[in-house]
Amino acid sequence: MIIRIMGEGQWEVPDSDLSIFNEIDGQVEHAVTTGSQTELTAALSQLVATVKAHGRPIADEEITDSDLIIPDEAATVEEVSQLLAENASGEGLIPG
Repeated sequence: MIIRIMGEGQWEVPDSDLSIFNEIDGQVEHAVTTGSQTELTAALSQLVATVKAHGRPIADEEITDSDLIIPDEAATVEEVSQLLAENASGEGLIPG
């Protein structure tokens, strides 16, 4: 699976790691629901770090469609709330 981190590039991560990302995604959703920017920043930092730790960076020259797009650590509650609202599946940033 190809995950794009907004403003940072793409990483190829094993599909088998989806459950790890879903756990952190639950923390992101909770932070947005409660409106906690501190909690959101911590969850997004963990999500980005996990993608980078489990993934292989894809070179900028390589044109590849992303399966998932996640915000970087600097995203606000309002920005992530909008991203979640745009997800028709209602499954958070990471479906599954």
